[in-house]
Amino acid sequence: MTIEEYLKQLNTKTESFQDVYEYAVNNRVPIIDSDALTVLKQLIQLTRRKKILEIGTAIGYSGLHMLSVNKDITLTTIEKDEASYDISKENFLKHGVSERVNGILGDAKEVELEDTFDLLFIDASKGNNKLFFEKYSPLLTDDGIIVVDNILLRGQIVEENLHSKNKIKLRDKVRQFNEYIYENYPSASFLNVGDGLLIISK
Repeated sequence: MTIEEYLKQLNTKTESFQDVYEYAVNNRVPIIDSDALTVLKQLIQLTRRKKILEIGTAIGYSGLHMLSVNKDITLTTIEKDEASYDISKENFLKHGVSERVNGILGDAKEVELEDTFDLLFIDASKGNNKLFFEKYSPLLTDDGIIVVDNILLRGQIVEENLHSKNKIKLRDKVRQFNEYIYENYPSASFLNVGDGLLIISK
């Protein structure tokens, strides 16, 4: 067992939303890794986040977990895939949190919001990380926090021998975003949990 595997095991908690998790696994719906999820929820709890904006709802898995941290939390979440959006609505309703969710069906590149938030969670198309960051971070409060998932691309971020042009293009875009954050936000943390978690204070 490697150190990484040992820590991942310790950071993996009992699944609170087993039905949603199993659906994701059985239908190959990408969801946040369990150890990264633990870090995200701990961050929300420690910093007492109350108004969360999520880019990329999928089937509502991460949204359910973020809402479970505290009953005072509200979630605005954007999803462009209608089928996923419908499933997320069902899951939020089934687990009794729909009244705390503002689900938006639309392309996050085009959606316009006027509300303010204290946490921005970016977990959508990875090649658009910088676009989403620049578009939505101005909506954060002065003590706002941005969290970005999948900054390691399952190891492809350091792979120099990719053969697919699409994978090379995606890798380069995520690299550019990571480097942009590194150069402009000295307090940002790049964490080797899950598929890589990036935490930025505004």
